[in-house]
Amino acid sequence: MYIRMRSTRTFTFALCSLSALIALGCQGPTKHGAIARQEANSRFDKTASVVSFDQSRQAFESGDLVNAKKHIAEAIKRSDKIAQYWALLGRIELESRRLEEARAALEKAVTIDPNFAEGFYFLGVVMERWSQNEKALTNYTKASELDGSKLSYVLAAAETMVAMQHIDEAREFLLSKLAYFEHNAALNELLGDLSAMEDDDKSAWRYYEVASLIDADAPMIGEKLLHSLYGAQEWQRCLDQSRRLARAIKDKFNGVVPEAFGMYEGRSLSMLGRFTEARGIFASVVHRNPENLEGWIDLGQAAWNAGDDVRTEAASQRVMALAEGRFEGYWLRGLVAEKRGETAAAVGWFRKAVACAPESATALVSLGVALRRSGADVESAAVLAAAMKADPTFAPAKRAFTAIDPSLSNTD
Repeated sequence: MYIRMRSTRTFTFALCSLSALIALGCQGPTKHGAIARQEANSRFDKTASVVSFDQSRQAFESGDLVNAKKHIAEAIKRSDKIAQYWALLGRIELESRRLEEARAALEKAVTIDPNFAEGFYFLGVVMERWSQNEKALTNYTKASELDGSKLSYVLAAAETMVAMQHIDEAREFLLSKLAYFEHNAALNELLGDLSAMEDDDKSAWRYYEVASLIDADAPMIGEKLLHSLYGAQEWQRCLDQSRRLARAIKDKFNGVVPEAFGMYEGRSLSMLGRFTEARGIFASVVHRNPENLEGWIDLGQAAWNAGDDVRTEAASQRVMALAEGRFEGYWLRGLVAEKRGETAAAVGWFRKAVACAPESATALVSLGVALRRSGADVESAAVLAAAMKADPTFAPAKRAFTAIDPSLSNTD
């Protein structure tokens, strides 16, 4: 009896304990447990979103825009409060030429983080694609203010100012950044471009020289440097730089030197009065490229000044063959004929030159002098007067005209 009652009590106690456990389980997680579970889920979503973001970025950089968009959508779904995610989506849409979608994503990025420079920069790109330069400039400027270490932001703002014809503003903006980017070739090149736009070759060549010293491998900078040196009448500097740049390209790339380098070398030699050397340079240029019209013209002029009538005549024939509408071929041929005493032939060649270029003081003076030698004084005077009108500062025109009327020798 005692044993049975004890068993019953034991069973009853066990049953009550089990019921209590079941009841406890039915109450659900505690508040602390729910928070912990929520935090764990949040950490998982954040980690997963970072993985998706990295996958999207890798796909984007490899040009796979479809998968890039799929992965970034997954990242944003898990964590939609990160500006970088929205910016990457904006860039993907931008590359896909969906500009409205790109704008919306990028605006979301800068709304989340108002100090996110990259978002403002790519918003500027979108606005520029829409030709909304004012808005593009606002965004580019904002990006450069938020992150002054990114040269691309600075250059984008300056180039937009140039597109809007705000040249002075662009120059002042770049100069304010020059101390930080002093040793950057692109910024110095752009400053040179701004000077060149205003025909300030003396300032332009100094910026281009700095840029070429920083980045000697950029032939376009070298060509701009030579152009500005020549325009500034820095003949010796132009000659030295053309040879330096040519050597640098040969040494580094063992390749063909840009044709422009040879042209500026030859032209600088001509301006320095070294016509025989110039003739050799131009001969090499046209040997490499027989279709180089300007090279043949320069060769003809250098040969003429070097006293090489044969090479002058050959060059004139080539110029006439390449461009029958250019006056230089007929003019060079006329010079040769005149030197040989073939005055009538010279007048004929010079008439053709003037017909091609009625406003050319060079062609008009040559015709006027030849006409005077042929005895046509009245027509000669009229032609020389036209030359003076075409270019009152042209010294040969002044000399030829005053030879007819010495009373005009003091005319400015």
